[in-house]
Amino acid sequence: MTQPDLPSLDLIAEQVATERTVLNDHAESLDTKAGVVLGFSGVLVGLGATAQALVENTGLFEVGLAFAVAAGILAVLAFLPRKYPVVEALLLRQKYLTVPEAETKLLLLDTQIEMVKEASGLVKLKGRLLRLALVALATAAALVVAGTLVVTGGPHHA
Repeated sequence: MTQPDLPSLDLIAEQVATERTVLNDHAESLDTKAGVVLGFSGVLVGLGATAQALVENTGLFEVGLAFAVAAGILAVLAFLPRKYPVVEALLLRQKYLTVPEAETKLLLLDTQIEMVKEASGLVKLKGRLLRLALVALATAAALVVAGTLVVTGGPHHA
């Protein structure tokens, strides 16, 4: 059986490896941002709960706190580790050690392309959750500030 001529195999494999690295870096960046949102949500919940206990109830604090809690939950969901696809090295060795190099490279390339597609879906989900967490956090902050302004009579009240 003759081996197919695959002159671009290494070039394509290099590009796929680069794409996997970019996806992993993006996922780590999203995790960092989710951690920041989680921290701000926690602070806002703490401050809002303290302020709510000290002032009359306008309803805005409660709604703001609910949005802050929602932002925290969404950030945690975005931050949760997910199982990213990896090549099972031992299985690769056991099944393909004696297979011709070009055939193994092609199989690895196809496997890594599938892994990129799967990881891309996970990163997109993480990004959507983070976006929702940011919207919830911004809404929470606005509602808590509005509640404070209502209770204190506005920014010019002395």
